[in-house]
Amino acid sequence: MAEIDAYQNFDATTADYERAYQTGALFEGVVLERMPWDIGRAQPVLVELEKAGLVSGDVLDIGSGLGDNAIHLATCGYRVTGLDIAPTAVEKARARAAEQDAAVTFAVGNATKLDGYRNQFDTVISSLVFHCFGLTQRREYADALARVMRPGARLLQWCSRGNAAGPEPITEETIRAAFSGPGWTINTLRADHLTTTVLSEPLRQDYQGGKLDTDDTGATLVPIWLLDATHS
Repeated sequence: MAEIDAYQNFDATTADYERAYQTGALFEGVVLERMPWDIGRAQPVLVELEKAGLVSGDVLDIGSGLGDNAIHLATCGYRVTGLDIAPTAVEKARARAAEQDAAVTFAVGNATKLDGYRNQFDTVISSLVFHCFGLTQRREYADALARVMRPGARLLQWCSRGNAAGPEPITEETIRAAFSGPGWTINTLRADHLTTTVLSEPLRQDYQGGKLDTDDTGATLVPIWLLDATHS
């Protein structure tokens, strides 16, 4: 019960991600062997998006974490920059990239600022970042994205759906409001799932009041919103 309560009381807007990467304590009172999103490979949703031709040119991966998404895109031939707010995550991502001989530039960065990257990217991948922000930060984040994206660049963003990452539900309207400013065009916004390997069977049954699905490998699938948008 304590573990379930810790997951259900998790608030992504106040989480200490540097501490989490250092100690495994993402949830208060629960030490994890690995972060929930660390599946040791690129997220299947990203692999599908790249195969569909939605990634091009110079790529920025915001919330790059331990680097698997960025590494995958680099091995596909893209020039990739990965940014994360947690220095420990960046260090570990660099090590993973070196092990796989993948040329990725990793750096510590704030997604609401993105200083030093003006007009540099054709594609931005944003992984589990949007739901970490409150209302004011969401607008700052959208403005920062607009500054670093070249004309016609594409944003591929996934974030928690509903209240899976905190007390304030992330709805379709929440996302549309953040990207309703000048120059933004939302191509698609749909419900999807993210692959994780952390949640135990009791949590699969009880987390957020409903059973979570699993894929054919036994990995837990958690609900996300998947946004495809362009900026002119």
